[in-house]
Amino acid sequence: MRLRHARLRSAAAVADASATCAVWIASHAPAAWEVHPPPWAIVAALATALAALRVCRRLARFGCAAAGLLVLALAPPARIDPPPPRLVALDVGQGDATLVQGRAASVLVDAGTALPGGADLGASVVVPALRALGVRRLALAVATHADLDHRGGLTSVLARMPVDRLWLPAGALADPAFASLLCVARERGVAVEERGAGDPAVQIGDLAIETPWPPRDATGSRSRNDASLVLRIAIAGHHVLLPGDIEAAAEAALVASGAALGADVVKLAHHGSRTSSTQSFLDAVGAEIAIASAPRFGRFGMPHGEVVDRARASGHALWWTGRHGAVLIGFEPVFHVRGWREVLPR
Repeated sequence: MRLRHARLRSAAAVADASATCAVWIASHAPAAWEVHPPPWAIVAALATALAALRVCRRLARFGCAAAGLLVLALAPPARIDPPPPRLVALDVGQGDATLVQGRAASVLVDAGTALPGGADLGASVVVPALRALGVRRLALAVATHADLDHRGGLTSVLARMPVDRLWLPAGALADPAFASLLCVARERGVAVEERGAGDPAVQIGDLAIETPWPPRDATGSRSRNDASLVLRIAIAGHHVLLPGDIEAAAEAALVASGAALGADVVKLAHHGSRTSSTQSFLDAVGAEIAIASAPRFGRFGMPHGEVVDRARASGHALWWTGRHGAVLIGFEPVFHVRGWREVLPR
């Protein structure tokens, strides 16, 4: 009888410790960090749990429980369509975060807002999304400019995920706003490089990346928005143009420079602000799909109605993260786009 009571006390102590541990994990890990395993992994974990109930030896039960945990921990995330090569414009409210995911390399351009002592969408949204999309390493992370709604979340991305390179716009190394990001980059051994107009295109895996803007001369005379790093990325026979927050003056100068701007997909500059996406710029890009990264009921009223009208009049199909959630574009076997909320309505 005493032995039975001792075993019961021991089992109760283990159960109590397990519950305490689970409560601690739940209180310290945001729910958005969860990456759901595929159905087969859940079935396999349940099978090991049933096996643990049927075996008599304690060591065998422990082995079955550990096997179930390993299945859930190591199983790849459930597939999200369309598969790579793809572009995913993440829904980060008033901010930007775009993943261009080839078959051999992944590039993240901006990572949403992170406020000192406040919300960090890099940690709570971008990193979990990357994991759910199967990204285990970033070949390149890009901060288009120093505004918090673009570069803020990158600090958490670099701290939580292996990143090979970090690109900043020309002249950015002298900007104190990048100090915390550069500190984490040094600690993590991430190579940092300024990029701008005149730099040669770079091949990263199956992605070819051009940086037609900003010019390296007189960068200090431009506003932070107009000094944004603009990227044109070739992926699976298509092109994507990501112009950061450049406004009308930079758009006009970029068109006048004669740089190749033609693209199938364009991110509306400055979240669809009325100060950007001029008719001449949209005509020069000639994209089929335009993406506005902005909240649906944001206080800045983006994308602005005039920009929406211009984009549609130019033949762009407009997708808006505030309305559609994350925007996913597949490039093979057919070029197509869908919004996350079409599949998972809120």
